[in-house]
Amino acid sequence: MRTLSAILASTLLAASAIAGPTTLSADPILEKAVEPASPKNIQILLEQGITEALLEVKGSYFLFNPHDGSKISSGILGKRFMIHATEGGLKWGEEFPGFYQVYLQPRSADTSIFINGIQYAGSIAIYAIGGRINIVNDIDIESYVKGLLSLQITQPLESEVMAALAILARTNAYYAVSRHKEAFWQVAATDVGYQGNALIGPNSAIEKAVDATRHLILVHPMDGKSLPFATLWTEHSAGKTIPYHTMFRADGWAPPNGVDAPHAALDRKDSKWSFTISKKSLAQLLDVSQVKGIELFTDQGSNKVYALRAKDTIETHDFPFLELQRRLGANRLQSSDFTLTVKEDSVVFTGYGKGVGVGLCLYSASAMAQNGDNAVKILSKFFPDTYLLNLNAIPGKRR
Repeated sequence: MRTLSAILASTLLAASAIAGPTTLSADPILEKAVEPASPKNIQILLEQGITEALLEVKGSYFLFNPHDGSKISSGILGKRFMIHATEGGLKWGEEFPGFYQVYLQPRSADTSIFINGIQYAGSIAIYAIGGRINIVNDIDIESYVKGLLSLQITQPLESEVMAALAILARTNAYYAVSRHKEAFWQVAATDVGYQGNALIGPNSAIEKAVDATRHLILVHPMDGKSLPFATLWTEHSAGKTIPYHTMFRADGWAPPNGVDAPHAALDRKDSKWSFTISKKSLAQLLDVSQVKGIELFTDQGSNKVYALRAKDTIETHDFPFLELQRRLGANRLQSSDFTLTVKEDSVVFTGYGKGVGVGLCLYSASAMAQNGDNAVKILSKFFPDTYLLNLNAIPGKRR
């Protein structure tokens, strides 16, 4: 493989989440490194521990036993019933005695599957535990990326920026699959914002970008292996990005350094934001008795904030940036590039840019694309020392 910068001359891509306060760790969490395999599926947790769900199939289908692959049932005209667990097994209109796990697979390309009214591509696995059911969507990664981007990209972007985002979303999916290779599911729909595939428009910019970059991912050399890694993008970096491991205190197999973003730096002053909040309101949002002191944890290279520590009369409470933003509201705490001024009865937050500040800066990427740079050059700017890999060229049986 060649580095991204080395293939600029010969390659042109055509394309027309944290819960609650936590204790800060000095070192990032290291994860077992597993190289990506040939193109495969990803398992997405749709529902967990629920009593029942409306399962509808429009068209022909097969129902399999996932343990041995034997066929349990099938249908031609479709089916629509609540599915739930009984003492003797799962029930979907009819009872399936002794079967606590089933795998629903479309029989043709025209078949549609709906869970609680939301349409999903691929197949559906349902299994019961303790009288409740979990539902998992088993889907090929290309379709998953299309569904994910259809919700995340809400405004028109340059085709080369769309191609870069398609590669990043696919890279992140393979990272999740590699990291949780033997798990029942690799990502939770609520964590990544996945809501099926109904919003994918034919010949849309997203579909074109994903198809044009099919099976292409970025990999980062680590410990003698080429690994997909956790990827993100931010709307406006205000001039610099913060490394993934610094922001999230987890390795993510990602490049260790942030980068300068000159285009966003030139627009830094225009991206300024500010808001004032009373100490009483801040204490309520942070669920602490009162705010006696505040300390920011910042990355030296980018000056972005990865956590805030609030002190009350007795103890301290730590809030990672995303948790802090969730509590204060993304419309107020717009980015991780901020400082604060503590007054007698209030706190003033002042910052620049928009977004978490990790990975690709969309503002800079758009400026680069408008200047004639392609997706490869854009990716090489924000993810240096990584490689572009075509998974379709790796020998292996597709799952």
